Amino acid sequence: MRANNGADCFIHSEVFEHECYRVPLARNPVTVLDLGANIGLSTIYFARRFPGACLACVEPMPENLDLLQRNLRLNSVQARIISAAVHVTDGNVRMRRCLMDYAHKISSSPENSCTEELEVPALTVPSLLKRLGWSRIGLLKLDVEGHERGLLSQNCNWLHLVDAMCLEWHDETGETELKHVAQRFGFHPPQRLPHGIWLLARDVDSKQQFTPNWLRP
Repeated sequence: MRANNGADCFIHSEVFEHECYRVPLARNPVTVLDLGANIGLSTIYFARRFPGACLACVEPMPENLDLLQRNLRLNSVQARIISAAVHVTDGNVRMRRCLMDYAHKISSSPENSCTEELEVPALTVPSLLKRLGWSRIGLLKLDVEGHERGLLSQNCNWLHLVDAMCLEWHDETGETELKHVAQRFGFHPPQRLPHGIWLLARDVDSKQQFTPNWLRP
């Protein structure tokens, strides 16, 4: 972890001490997709909690990616790493680099807490699934600093392929908007978990379980 104004230590405390991603699931997921993986702490947590799952993490920021790769290697976690931002269309997006290393976000308007911008590749969830060779997502972790509203409202029929999703919602409209998402895509009503995490999950039968067609490196 870095000496970066306590940002990495804060995430470590959330993930490992408070276990903010200890979500109640009916069965362990076969696949876990970590969108907004930062330096890999949540991916490491999922690897320990679901040792049989195939893991993939998506992160756009170069300085985070360097530590993400190192942390996975040091903790013997096998996971696909995709250097990109998740977006509603494929292409490129502008990322706004913020003062705290967990708060970088897709740029929409200037903010005083942010310092500079850089362009990064962007991929949709269907494009990520195609690259991974997955037909379903057992557990989706989504922490994209306010971009969740766009992802869950535009070009989002891929949500039918998600069995469970844990996410942060970065304003007070989370419950209302997630209720709409749940009704539209067949999830149970959203659950508010400790530490600001929301969970959407659906009933999963054996027919929805599958073996991904790639082997972890």
